[in-house]
Amino acid sequence: MPDWVSGWLDQLPAGQLAPVFCAFFVGVTWLGILLVHPLMRRLLHRNEPSNELIIHIAGTFGLVYAVLLGLLTVATFQNTKDIQDDVGREASDLSTIYHSTDGYPEPLRSELKADLRDYTHYVIEKDWPAGRKGIVLMGGEHRLEVIRSTLMSYEPTTKTQEQLQSELLRYLDAMMVAREQRLAAVTASIPHVLWYVVFIGAFLMIAFLWMLHMELVPQIILGGITAFFLGIMIFLIYAMDRPLQGAVSVPPDSFRSVYDLVMKWDEPA
Repeated sequence: MPDWVSGWLDQLPAGQLAPVFCAFFVGVTWLGILLVHPLMRRLLHRNEPSNELIIHIAGTFGLVYAVLLGLLTVATFQNTKDIQDDVGREASDLSTIYHSTDGYPEPLRSELKADLRDYTHYVIEKDWPAGRKGIVLMGGEHRLEVIRSTLMSYEPTTKTQEQLQSELLRYLDAMMVAREQRLAAVTASIPHVLWYVVFIGAFLMIAFLWMLHMELVPQIILGGITAFFLGIMIFLIYAMDRPLQGAVSVPPDSFRSVYDLVMKWDEPA
């Protein structure tokens, strides 16, 4: 799919994107029935209708194509779910670290909490909008390195503080891993060559509809239903393909919840 087309489609919400896909496939189907079907009828149905052979070939091809669409749907759904889990883990670790900083003395406690709030603001206000455009920012990584350096510079004086620092560093490492997985998903998508196969397969399915020997009105109705379903399936795959960019993208709600429930009350007036 050309970049300018995907760029335009990415700007549409799901409520507008689905009708665009359905209208495209239904429009192609109906246009072909009106313009291409008469030619197919002369070529394939000269002496008698050949619908049985066409239906047999179309059924075999349709089964393979349905398996392809089913696998892609499952793969994109699983990818979206994995990203949701990564975001949830990152936010959960962030909340745990923020709560655990209460075990540090001042002014270190306030410094760590301020840095963690700054990181949360950055993720919500900078990371997510950039990710929606397919851009990966490194500002969050720099902020986490500052937090790590602050933790490492502190010398625990009691056994409890040693255990606390060890746990915080462990949670920080886990949060950084979840962050890396989230950022990797910004640019991850179905390969272009696979999209070509999907659209070529859809065109062939529509072409089989053009080949059938039928009256005009039933062919338009059945062709429209089939094309509508094709549009819905391909819309679903496209919308979930890039979980942080597409129309059905993962929102930063987990981070907003952490900020509203845990951090907001410590924010300076």
